[in-house]
Amino acid sequence: MLSALLRFELYYHFRQITFKVTALLFLLSGMLCVQGHFGGNAIHANAPYVITYLTGFLSLFTIFVCTLFSASVILRDQTYKMEQLLFTTAIQKPVYFFVRFAGLLLTVFLTISLCTIGIGLGACFADSDRLGPFYPIFFLQPLLILGLPNVLFVSTVLFCTAVLSRSTKAIYTAGVLLYILYSVAAILGNSPLFASSSLKTGTPDILPLLTDPFGLAIFLGDTRQWSDLQRNEQLYPLRGLLLQNRLIWSSFSLLLLFITYRAYAFRLRFATARNVADKQQHRITPVPYSARNTIVNGIAYYRQSFLTQWKLETAQVFKHIPFLVMLALWIFVYTIELKDSLLNGAYGVQFYPATSIIIETLRSVKPAMLLIIFYTAEIVSRERSVNIQGLLYSTPVRNSIMWAAKCASLAMLIATLITANIGIGIALQLSKGYYNFELTRYIALFYYSGLPLLLFALLALFIQSLTSNKYLGMVLNMFLAVLIIFSHRFGIEHYLLRYATVPDMDYSDMNSFGHYTSAFNWYMLYWFSFATLLSMLSISIWQRSGYIKGSFRLRRIWLLPISLFLLTGSYIYYKTNVESTYRNKKATLDWRLNYERRYRTLVNLPQPVITNVHTTIDLYPSSHSYHVKGTYTLHNETDSAISQLWIGVDPQVNTCQLSLPDATQKQYDPVFKQSLYELKRPLLPGQETQLHFAMTMIRSGFTPVDKEHTLVSNGSYIELEKYVPFLGYNDRFEVSDSLTRKKNGMPPYVALTSADSNYHRINYEATISVPAGQQVVTIGQLQRNWEEKGRSYFHYKTATPVNFMFALSAGRYAVRREQYKGINYAIYYHPAHTMNINAMLQAMKDAIDYGTTHFSAYPHQTLTLAEIPQYKGAATAYPGVIFSAETLNFKSNFSDSNTINYAYGTTVHEVAHQWWANILTPADQPGRAFLTETLAQYTEAMVLEKHGGRPLMRKYLRNDNHLYFAMRDPNEPELPLAGTVGQSAVCYQKGSLAMYALKETLGEEKVNRSLQQLLQEHAWPGNKAITQDLLTTLRANATPQEIRTINDWLTKTYIYDLEINVVSCQQQSNGQYKLTLSVKAIRHDLQTDKEIAPDDDIDIAVFDKKQSDWQMNSHPVYLKKYHFSATDTVLTILTDQAPKAVSIDPYCYMPDAEQENNIKEL
Repeated sequence: MLSALLRFELYYHFRQITFKVTALLFLLSGMLCVQGHFGGNAIHANAPYVITYLTGFLSLFTIFVCTLFSASVILRDQTYKMEQLLFTTAIQKPVYFFVRFAGLLLTVFLTISLCTIGIGLGACFADSDRLGPFYPIFFLQPLLILGLPNVLFVSTVLFCTAVLSRSTKAIYTAGVLLYILYSVAAILGNSPLFASSSLKTGTPDILPLLTDPFGLAIFLGDTRQWSDLQRNEQLYPLRGLLLQNRLIWSSFSLLLLFITYRAYAFRLRFATARNVADKQQHRITPVPYSARNTIVNGIAYYRQSFLTQWKLETAQVFKHIPFLVMLALWIFVYTIELKDSLLNGAYGVQFYPATSIIIETLRSVKPAMLLIIFYTAEIVSRERSVNIQGLLYSTPVRNSIMWAAKCASLAMLIATLITANIGIGIALQLSKGYYNFELTRYIALFYYSGLPLLLFALLALFIQSLTSNKYLGMVLNMFLAVLIIFSHRFGIEHYLLRYATVPDMDYSDMNSFGHYTSAFNWYMLYWFSFATLLSMLSISIWQRSGYIKGSFRLRRIWLLPISLFLLTGSYIYYKTNVESTYRNKKATLDWRLNYERRYRTLVNLPQPVITNVHTTIDLYPSSHSYHVKGTYTLHNETDSAISQLWIGVDPQVNTCQLSLPDATQKQYDPVFKQSLYELKRPLLPGQETQLHFAMTMIRSGFTPVDKEHTLVSNGSYIELEKYVPFLGYNDRFEVSDSLTRKKNGMPPYVALTSADSNYHRINYEATISVPAGQQVVTIGQLQRNWEEKGRSYFHYKTATPVNFMFALSAGRYAVRREQYKGINYAIYYHPAHTMNINAMLQAMKDAIDYGTTHFSAYPHQTLTLAEIPQYKGAATAYPGVIFSAETLNFKSNFSDSNTINYAYGTTVHEVAHQWWANILTPADQPGRAFLTETLAQYTEAMVLEKHGGRPLMRKYLRNDNHLYFAMRDPNEPELPLAGTVGQSAVCYQKGSLAMYALKETLGEEKVNRSLQQLLQEHAWPGNKAITQDLLTTLRANATPQEIRTINDWLTKTYIYDLEINVVSCQQQSNGQYKLTLSVKAIRHDLQTDKEIAPDDDIDIAVFDKKQSDWQMNSHPVYLKKYHFSATDTVLTILTDQAPKAVSIDPYCYMPDAEQENNIKEL
């Protein structure tokens, strides 16, 4: 009997249309997903890493599948009123329980297995260079260690919910709970699937990793630093945390199954005596029939019909415990996410609970799509599920009334979720003592978050109206939801093709949603007109009719949404593709490759240099455009005459007119906007000429987001030097990825270097006009400002030649000014952002003091810092000017004395660039970033140490250590600091560690003397420096041991594995404490990928407090450098105070991925 019943159960599952569609979708998902470059371009399509990643990720979707199967199949006896017959058969409880559960488990496991099969089939269609060897174990192991335990857990939870509650809504609630459980574990476990996880400096606790029921956080965290070779050949082993995680959740599943079996009553549920008594007490008294006049048309009738039906639909959604449970779960997960965003941001920074930050976190409510899918199915099929559709649809109530009532109830659901989010935000603000709620900004969420969800709800209603099988409708709606969210991954990039999706929007205190609002409005109108068509179709084929009526009355009401759809689509197309140059990712890549193919051969064509730039710039935020008129003075610094000028224009420029006196345009390439001019009289060495240009830029919300090129009502920021005309070849457009180049037939990438070591500086002058009430910040000194015809004008001019860099910002600023030691300091900021002004102003003064004392004189009379809307980084430096990001620097909270003030540190770093990028500009050679970013990191560390004390550096350098290993690319061979090209984790984080190590070895004074000498020899107007110049100055006065240390840090690629253990601790007769320590020190050479014995001086420290009691001012009671030349070493130490903790490398400047074992408590 058991085998026959199991076969019947599986057959029943397999013949469901829901299963067939789901199986097909999982098979296709595996085939499609493997076409993406998961893990990097060098990873094989059939690599074990890819298979494990996709198997684990797609197993998340089995929650939805299992929810549908549990609701449609497990509850079928109740749905079709077969329970009475079932319980009279010879089937016993164990057999029934086992067969139903086994059928569900095997069916869901088959779907995820089809996904794995799809991965294998999809890999067969990949390019041959993306294929590795096919080993069955590569497919089986991920399926067994991730797929099967995940399916077991999901099936158990949903099956137990189904048999105990016998409620569809309870099953939906359990499904949502599973998604929420994963989301919370992923957030707390710092899962790489969440944005900015690599920038968080804290190491996740073991508990969140163990509480991830799907094991993905453990797998992704452990494999983040795997090399290409590991990802292509190595299976992720079932051991350690993953083994514990799998055992915990598999055991939980079996225990829950056992408890459910014991609690499950294999019998009919009868009404209780109390319910029977209540029903008898409330018997309906027959009412004699009397004829009534009824009116079945008119506004009053329609209004009353709608309200009655809407109340009924709304009650069915909200007046149930499962909904309240789901709402509580929603509040719980968004509270966790919001607190994580505010209290555990990038670099461990905490933020003030400003409404703008909360809105940015809460604006995306894509998880609500899952609830919409569930409740749309329930709402649409409600009458059919209780068999009253015939009665209801025999009434004169119109289809449109029925549809509108159901649509309104879904709108109420969306509004309820957004209201809950607003309540979460306000409650968190209250808990933090923040009372500037800005309710109007919260209310805007109903539009910016709610309207796209409502459009999806209309689509879901349409899909459900097409099919009489609500579970099939749910599968199709889930497929469409995934397609909407991930459409860009499948090559659907144009927003005219992405339903209810709009271009990226950023919220800022300075300009709200800025110019994105206009684009959002147009896209919403476009998709609303399309959704209206879907809604009219839904009404026409509503369940009472079952077919589409007649000709849709095309000549009347149908023409309105069709016309609106076509008109708005045409307008958006014009703004996106005609007014601006739209290119998808492939077209952009092709453009860059073809530019290099066509023009790199001309890279050595002699060209003059620009010595003077004079511009007139007019910003018009209201029309989303700005105009630039400019003049270059061109000087021939070569040894030969120049007869041809090659001038290029950035592809983002809409229009540009060039004028070159006594020259003829010989060629023009409209695709790449390249012009070749022939001079009537060659430009002789030392001679000058002028180039005039006038260009127009349109920066509407329809153009791709570029944080370096924004024009908004308040807080415009334009790095203008990137968009004005350029001479010669522009390597900024080149593609550097080696695999992309190989795939497209390009030779290996070689970065352009220049043998020219001369400085080419400019004198810059600009007159900038903006709307009245705004102020402008740019390089140079403000000569004068005035108002004319409702606009404000600002005239800036540099006092000394500067690099070819001239960004600008414009906004309604408040200004903080101060004069200190002959320099005029100013901070231009949004009036509400006063929190960190004092710290940033102090940082500017401290950095100038340190630089002038130890390096050279500051060359400008002013130093200005201007706030801009959240920049892609933290800040950027220009000659005499710093542009600083709104969120990271102005809204971060550093009130806790035990936190590092990164607003202070970031400001110091950018001021340091006045020396390391501006006063001294390195030559375009490998290692250039070492002489800019690394030396700015060093200056930042030194000023921070002076400002906050040496104990502060423990946390500061520990963060750099963590970020170095989190952000470095394990698939790219690491270059030494002195020769780095790109590799930001090397020149920033590892560079910070290296320079602090040199300061500890050589002494701060000796390092600074070397830097001072470098500036004296290579600052403008001398020759540009290369890294060898700094190495020479560092080695000049160093001992042989110090020279070896310099070489190890700057010309080698070492990382370390350090560990310390306490062998014994004994108090001596004289009161001292004798510590015997065991130290392990391993040095790993990344260039040879070999472990070698150390040859380093490393600090050993003893503390009289446990690590949990360390504060920012906690100093060790014992600190001494020991030379380690062997992997294992035993040390004996005497201390005067009772030791509570010992540490190797207590200030964390040795690059060590596992720092937890560097400290041991006694």
